Amino acid sequence: MAVELQIKPREKKNPRALRKEGTIPATLYGPDFEAMDIQLSAKEFSRVPFEDYTHLIHLKTGSEDHEVLIKDIQKDFISREVMNIQFYKIKRGHKVTMKVALKFTGVSNAVRLGADFVAPHKEVNVRCFPRHIPQFIEVNITSLENPGDTITFADLVVNREELEILDPAKEIVCKSESKKADHTIEPVAPVATEASAGADAAKKEDDKAKAKKD
Repeated sequence: MAVELQIKPREKKNPRALRKEGTIPATLYGPDFEAMDIQLSAKEFSRVPFEDYTHLIHLKTGSEDHEVLIKDIQKDFISREVMNIQFYKIKRGHKVTMKVALKFTGVSNAVRLGADFVAPHKEVNVRCFPRHIPQFIEVNITSLENPGDTITFADLVVNREELEILDPAKEIVCKSESKKADHTIEPVAPVATEASAGADAAKKEDDKAKAKKD
């Protein structure tokens, strides 16, 4: 069932004041569409499952129904409160560009034997028709059998006729990496030089002479 959210034109208030009232400031924009500043209930939006963030959402206002995708969500770094949302109004028959989450599955033999699992990317940039947007793209890490093995964007298993991967094909999505050795530097005892040895000998002679006088 498609997600539906009620929206209305944004009130002329400070965004912080709107958020205190339980309202999220947002923007609705798209091709051949004049951008609108809107607002919606924070409580209502909180009920939208995370997995639906990449699905079509219906924004309703009066008799109007806008089919949109969430292009961006700004959150407070500490509280994780939603500060602003960018909704992209789709145009029928046109492809969209967006980020899709990567879901790592399977068991890597290299990692099981002690190697580190390194994943520089958690998302992938794609272009497709809205009806072909996946909830996520699965990455099976079973192929990481030995330290140094990699999975690139070219290795992602998707229907290339429906989904175009925009990231560089040879760029690494994830890899298994040998654990770095602990290069602890052992303290080195000072080495006596010829000059320092001579100085020590002279000091001992002075100490002996002083002792005889006493």
